[in-house]
Amino acid sequence: MSEMSPADVRERIDHPVVDSDGHYWEHWPDLDRYVRDEGISEGLNALWATGTFDGSPHWAGVVPEERPRVRPFRQTWWGVPFGNTDDLAAAMAPSLMYRRLDELGLDLAVCYPTWGLVVPSQRNDEIRRGLCRAWNRYTADVYDGFGDRLVPVATIPTATPQEAVAELDHAVVELGFKVVMLGGFAVRDLDSGGTWIDSLGLDSAYDYDPLWQRLVELGVVAGFHSGSMGWSGRRSITNFSYNHMGNFAGASEATLKSLLFGGVLHRFPDLRLNFLEGGTTWAVQLVHDMIGHYHKRGPEGLPAYDPDAFEPDRFDKLLAEHAGRLNPEPGFGSQFADFFRTPDVVNDFEAAGITGPDDVIRQISTTCWFGCEADDPLTRLAFDPELPGGVPLNAVFSSDIAHWDVANMVDVMPEAYEQVENGWLDKEQFRAFMCDNAVRLCTGADPGFFKGTILEDYQPG
Repeated sequence: MSEMSPADVRERIDHPVVDSDGHYWEHWPDLDRYVRDEGISEGLNALWATGTFDGSPHWAGVVPEERPRVRPFRQTWWGVPFGNTDDLAAAMAPSLMYRRLDELGLDLAVCYPTWGLVVPSQRNDEIRRGLCRAWNRYTADVYDGFGDRLVPVATIPTATPQEAVAELDHAVVELGFKVVMLGGFAVRDLDSGGTWIDSLGLDSAYDYDPLWQRLVELGVVAGFHSGSMGWSGRRSITNFSYNHMGNFAGASEATLKSLLFGGVLHRFPDLRLNFLEGGTTWAVQLVHDMIGHYHKRGPEGLPAYDPDAFEPDRFDKLLAEHAGRLNPEPGFGSQFADFFRTPDVVNDFEAAGITGPDDVIRQISTTCWFGCEADDPLTRLAFDPELPGGVPLNAVFSSDIAHWDVANMVDVMPEAYEQVENGWLDKEQFRAFMCDNAVRLCTGADPGFFKGTILEDYQPG
């Protein structure tokens, strides 16, 4: 841990600091009233009762003897930094957070909810929409008057595009939000039983183009902060850390792949999307995987796997000549090739508008940003000069203050600066990470995003 203070770090840098993913804790007594005002008679109890993304029982509500049978996934426990009372009060009271920004070394912070993260994934239509409206009205009210340095985020459900557009308009047009958090997926029921994950692009149950178009028209930044705890592979009934590790990256990868292959980034290059709390390692791999798959599975590479390119008679002859312990049968070559034939030959990359590696690089570098926490040692991969095309990924500083990742808020800036002290980022890369990438994200959505804020006159270096 660095011995520096936030003030020490600020003396060493010559640029502002933008926190692209701070968090706040909701004040339950006030929020409960907003929820009831939306016609939800149970108040916040409606969320506590249905708070899992798939409607499965809460882990704490299932007795230990039943957990192996019911399989509730272990959720966050001791996830609140109770060891620092002042920090927790600041996370709940915007006025106190506002007063402490200079102490923390932050110029401007984008503020995401805590319990609100799971609201867009609620299965009950009435509860989901009512909770989102309550959250947004509450958030707009409590952050009123602090907009020059604190930018609150609206919570937008995405079960259907019509629902999403309606709540987006309410949040942006009526309540004045500039940043929104979209549910990154919707859980759909299968007629045969069970569920599937709809990631809003490829093979979606709905056409979400009206949502993407409206985001561009309104000029708002769209963040994705959904997690994949409880998905297959992250459903331990005993171990939260097992479920938590990689869960934001997993959900983000599913959404971004879906938007890529579904052609959303191709059709809407003016979208500005921020994938939060998953770091950039998954995005680095995704870029390489997209390009690698294009080379092998795209129109130029695919003919190498065409059964019509196979020579079954020659294959049979070679097997007969080198049989060893095999017992070759004449005609097996044709049977083998026929087994793999399909009438459904498609170009997986056509809808995405991808005709080569440059399209992959352009779409991701133009529309996508990636939130990395201060202590993430792999943020540097976003700036690796060996990335395809030599184009860095848009990594943005995302503190995660108010959550268990940050025991003390004053440690965040020194932790982030360790990226420089350890030689992982140079000063210009650090500037991009801590400020300029976030500024470009926001002004890319709306050139006037920072009007009236502390960064109104700032120009990226």
